[in-house]
Amino acid sequence: MKTPCIRCILWVFSVLFIQHAALAQTTPPAEVAPPSTSPSQTLNTPIFTDGSKQKKPKVKKQWRFTVDIDAGFASPGNAELSDAFKGGFNASFGFKTAFLKNKLWIRPLGGLKYYWKDANLGETRREAFRTWKVGAELQYNAYTYKKFSFFPILRVDNNWSVNNFTKLSDEKLETPAAFETTDKVLTGTGISFDAGIMVVRSGDLYVKLDYEYYKPEMTVSPELVQEMLTNGIIIQEKKSYNFSSINLSVGVNLNFKK
Repeated sequence: MKTPCIRCILWVFSVLFIQHAALAQTTPPAEVAPPSTSPSQTLNTPIFTDGSKQKKPKVKKQWRFTVDIDAGFASPGNAELSDAFKGGFNASFGFKTAFLKNKLWIRPLGGLKYYWKDANLGETRREAFRTWKVGAELQYNAYTYKKFSFFPILRVDNNWSVNNFTKLSDEKLETPAAFETTDKVLTGTGISFDAGIMVVRSGDLYVKLDYEYYKPEMTVSPELVQEMLTNGIIIQEKKSYNFSSINLSVGVNLNFKK
């Protein structure tokens, strides 16, 4: 009796073992989830490079370029020029670039100063005094208040000056002209020096006031010297004249790269 019971128990255990083995082969193993990290842990994780220091990306320096155009009134600053002309036209054009965190600006430029008037020398003529300029200007941003910036300025120019007379009509008058020479009566070159202040509004419009010291040596036209000598008048062929002036200009900045 015991033997059949033992055989039945062994048979049941054998069936259960075979069934458990079959289930173990067909069921996939459970996946283990990776440890979760919070956003704060991710952001606070330090990044180490060589030398245990994080390298900062290099920032390429951005240069600023601006075109300046201005024009205004020139007033003679001494008797030598004011006796001949009461006022004239002054203009300049140039581009500039910034240094020292946009504090210091260097401006290569070209300019023109032009005086003129009508003169009655037996016939109506137009007398003109023209000066072409090439030089450089320094502008320093010393103070800023709201929308206005104040720039002390220094400028140096090389100048080419001409004084001439132009006939306004071909009428022949009974009274002879004081002299016939109408081309370049005086010619000369020299260095001029400017100092003043420039007020810029919002980086675009500006007003400039400066004093220019200019005392070139002028050469009288050989034709005029000979003509005066024929009339019994001796004139000095070369002489230094003080053509200094006070200039008031209005201009605009054209920024094309920042």
